[in-house]
Amino acid sequence: MINGISVKVCGITSEADAQAAAEIGADYLGFIFYPNSPRCLSAAKYDELKPRLPAVKKVAVLVEPSTVDLAALSAAGFDFFQIHFKFGLPLARVREWSEVVSPARLWLVPQLPPADDVAAELLPLADTFLLDTFHAAKFGGTGETGDWTKFQRHQAAHPEKRWILSGGLKPENVSAALRASGAKFIDVNSGVESSPGIKDHVKLQQLALALGRRTE
Repeated sequence: MINGISVKVCGITSEADAQAAAEIGADYLGFIFYPNSPRCLSAAKYDELKPRLPAVKKVAVLVEPSTVDLAALSAAGFDFFQIHFKFGLPLARVREWSEVVSPARLWLVPQLPPADDVAAELLPLADTFLLDTFHAAKFGGTGETGDWTKFQRHQAAHPEKRWILSGGLKPENVSAALRASGAKFIDVNSGVESSPGIKDHVKLQQLALALGRRTE
C-alpha cells in the first residue's frame, strides 16, 4: 500500500519488474494469460518465474477462461483471478467462475459500454470489481483513461464491494484520477512501462512519489 492506496502492477513478465514493483510498495502483481496481449505469459514461463518472485499477492489475469483453465491456474497458487468478459455474457458463465475460485478470490471486469453500469445480478458473484476503459475490440491495455465519475458512482452505490480503478493511469495523472474517482485501489500497467511488458523502474518510482511516498 502506498499512502493509503492499494496498488496492483499488472503485466509483469520478469523477475526484475516484479521486484521493482514490490520495492515501491505494490500490494499485488498481475500476470496476464491472454494470448492476444503483448504482455501474455505462458503457464510454463510463470512456473519458471514463480520461485524468484517477491512475497506479494499474485493475480492471474484472464479473458473469459474455461473452467478447466481457471482451475489449473487456481492450482498454480494464484491468490486472485481477474477475469475480463464481454458485456452481456450469460450470467451462468460468470457464475461458473465464481464457483471455481469463490467470490472472495474473483475480480470481475465486465467490458462496460459508456452508457451501462455493472449489472446488479453480477454483484453477488464477486467481492471485487475492476472498472477499465471501454474499448469495443480490446480487453484493457489500451493506455486510455476511463470514466472516473462512473467509477465514483459505482463505489458510492456499493461500498460493500472492493472497487479497482484502471485505465491509462500513470504518474502524471494518478493524483487527478484519485481526486475525481475517490478510488482507494488502482491498477497500473502501460503507464509505468517503457514498452509493452517491460516496466520502467523510474516511472514506478515516480508513481510512488505521485501517491505521496518518499523513495530513495
